[in-house]
Amino acid sequence: MLEPAQVDLAELAEALEDRTPEVQWWIDPASGRLTCTETPAGWVAVTPAGTHEGYQDMADFTAGVQHRRAAELLDRALNGRGAFRRFKNTLFDFPEVRDQWFRFRDARSRRRALAWLAEAGLVEPAAAERAAAAYPDPAPENEDLPAVVAADLAAHLGERLVQVLLVGSWASGEGSVESALDLLVVLDDVESPWAELGGLDEVLWHHTERSGITVCAYPVAQSALSRPEEPWLVRARAEAVRLR
Repeated sequence: MLEPAQVDLAELAEALEDRTPEVQWWIDPASGRLTCTETPAGWVAVTPAGTHEGYQDMADFTAGVQHRRAAELLDRALNGRGAFRRFKNTLFDFPEVRDQWFRFRDARSRRRALAWLAEAGLVEPAAAERAAAAYPDPAPENEDLPAVVAADLAAHLGERLVQVLLVGSWASGEGSVESALDLLVVLDDVESPWAELGGLDEVLWHHTERSGITVCAYPVAQSALSRPEEPWLVRARAEAVRLR
């Protein structure tokens, strides 16, 4: 019996996914070495995995994607013939999500390789199971988006910033990737809310593009928040959650 550490799992995963016509991979049951350039006597043929397993990987990954636009496009890519090609092409537009996919696929392929070794009788099932525990599916990268945006606003505005307050559905706990992230940006003084908002465009757009969630900010003077007269501002102050 082989020990899992004797086998190059990345290479075995490649062999299991290789459906090139007239190419056959083999593994040495004594050393764990792999080859596709010869037919060694006594070696075990590596049978490629079915495409349904790769498709299920893509579907499972897409279900956990936090980037709203990427999730929508990946889900659409999975429908119909050519799903593998469309899925791959879609990821090129979202580098951060693509990196997450590579980590996810690597974990899945290594666990699949270990399962194949156990099924082929080359590794003890218990040893394969222990080794597979080292390759769990990566957890979705759920950052605290409101806190990250608030920190960038603080760096951008400096001493002019008094508070950043979370309002709207995210403040009430009902927000999701389908909801806009609404922030009340309290400044020491505001002459023109539109001018202030224009100065924040770059920060807001950066996080909107990166997260896929629309990030909105409403500049308001500290004095106006202390004695709110507009109904929306009264409601906002009542429900607000302070971020900074």
